[in-house]
Amino acid sequence: MYLHRVARIRLLPDALINLIAAGEVVERPASIVKELVENALDAGARSITVRLEAGGRQLVAVEDDGCGMDPDDALLALERHATSKIATREDLATIATLGFRGEALPSIAAASHLVLETATADGLGTRVEVEFGRILATGPCARPRGTVVTVRDLFARLPARLKFLRTEATELRHAVATVAGLAFTTPAVGFTLEHGPRTLLRLPPAADLAQRLPDLAGALRARQARPVRHASGPVRVTGFLLPPGGGREVVLAVNGRVVRDRALSGAVNRALRGPSGAAEADAYLAVEVPAEDVDVNVHPAKTEVRFADPGRVVAAVMQALAAARPTMHGPVDVRRVVLAPPNAGSGRWLPLEPAAYPAAEPAGAPRVQEAAPAPPPATRWGRYIGQYRDTYLVLEDADALVLIDQHVAHERVLFERLLDRRSRPPVQGLLLPEIVELSPALAALAAAAAPELEALGLELEAASGASVRILGVPAPLPASGAGDLVRHLLADLADAATPGEGVRERAAASLACRAAIKKNRPLARAEAERLLADLAEVADPHRCPHGRPIVLRLPHDEIERRIGRR
Repeated sequence: MYLHRVARIRLLPDALINLIAAGEVVERPASIVKELVENALDAGARSITVRLEAGGRQLVAVEDDGCGMDPDDALLALERHATSKIATREDLATIATLGFRGEALPSIAAASHLVLETATADGLGTRVEVEFGRILATGPCARPRGTVVTVRDLFARLPARLKFLRTEATELRHAVATVAGLAFTTPAVGFTLEHGPRTLLRLPPAADLAQRLPDLAGALRARQARPVRHASGPVRVTGFLLPPGGGREVVLAVNGRVVRDRALSGAVNRALRGPSGAAEADAYLAVEVPAEDVDVNVHPAKTEVRFADPGRVVAAVMQALAAARPTMHGPVDVRRVVLAPPNAGSGRWLPLEPAAYPAAEPAGAPRVQEAAPAPPPATRWGRYIGQYRDTYLVLEDADALVLIDQHVAHERVLFERLLDRRSRPPVQGLLLPEIVELSPALAALAAAAAPELEALGLELEAASGASVRILGVPAPLPASGAGDLVRHLLADLADAATPGEGVRERAAASLACRAAIKKNRPLARAEAERLLADLAEVADPHRCPHGRPIVLRLPHDEIERRIGRR
């Protein structure tokens, strides 16, 4: 029998309280960006610059031209629950500012090395330096009106938190998405986002969201955008629906605050989904409700809200989307991508051009196969019989019936060829480079992943705004539809959640999946046998890059038992 001694209850020290608060407020560098930019907006800033290094892991700096703080307020701002946003219980019920809890700065300072410089007018300002919750120095500084907060070495003394940060590219993508979301809610404010020497976002002040939309979504998508305008009682919904950009981009704001509301987000995602289950549109939506009908004091990070009547809000948003009637273009059909013909040459890298093959027969057309002059050669998996449902290759060996999924088989072949370090894939240069407009977050991801993508033979370069220019694609992939290939690739990279898997492997798996022949694609015998021969040469012919099985064996004994012969 063990006796457990109950510790006495005691007040926690301020340093530990701040670390606990930091765990709620500061999840990643993007959390710091959000809190500091919101503070700048509440201070009346008209121009905000965000600077990042290593995706924000090494540096986050936010500078604004807002009202600034005097020396006393600068020190008080680093105390928990010190705020200028609310003063009474009534203020809490009708919050009109982005910040109000007074936890952001002390929480960030508890988890990093923070320097605050601020001034209420051009000339003499105040500088405060804090190292993991401890004030190191205070004093005057020369600076223009406004505030700059510089945060370095996030979680450097909190290894348990540091290990949960993701790659530089992932953290950068979250930070860019955060700035883009805040820029959506405040088009009158100019934003600049710099990552090291590169400027990823430069958003000049705009009169309204319609003028800002081209900088956020690209000029082409902005021209195709459909306005959303709907009012239902006190609930007002405005915004835009855009053609899908490849990254499932849905930004929701409630009373000027970008939020994550499960019921609202789920309803929007369902409304934008097409018959195939894929999103048919992206959305930038702003919902306005009376301040007393929404509770923003739900979570320390202020990203969640609670509605007094959630059903009414969700219904208003659904009615707004139904009225907009989105009919956006879906992804390009890539079923034409097939294997190169056997007589295309003996080189390892063969172009996959659909023009080299006859068009697929219409669905339901009779399939006539010419008699072979000689018995077909056996493959590694046995004798090729034919194709089942234009999706599976059927073979037989001495002991079993064998089914091979043609899509995942081709996917594995392309994947290993793209990653073959013995011979870098040759690049198909595009006669006319293709410009692809991306969301700011995907453009940042493209810039960060460019070296790994170039190693695969995919050549990209930054264009204006959030656009990239495609100069070439790997030779095993089709040059046609390069833009859609890149959009889907970046969306797959953005959604990847496996920490141990490298960018290059994920990119190769995405490219292979998009370019591989699809189900319901008739294959001539020569094409099928060529695919089987290629599959026999790969290192792992049994599973696709995503883990799906390629080969299914049905033993003859099992078939006979099931059919009643045994």
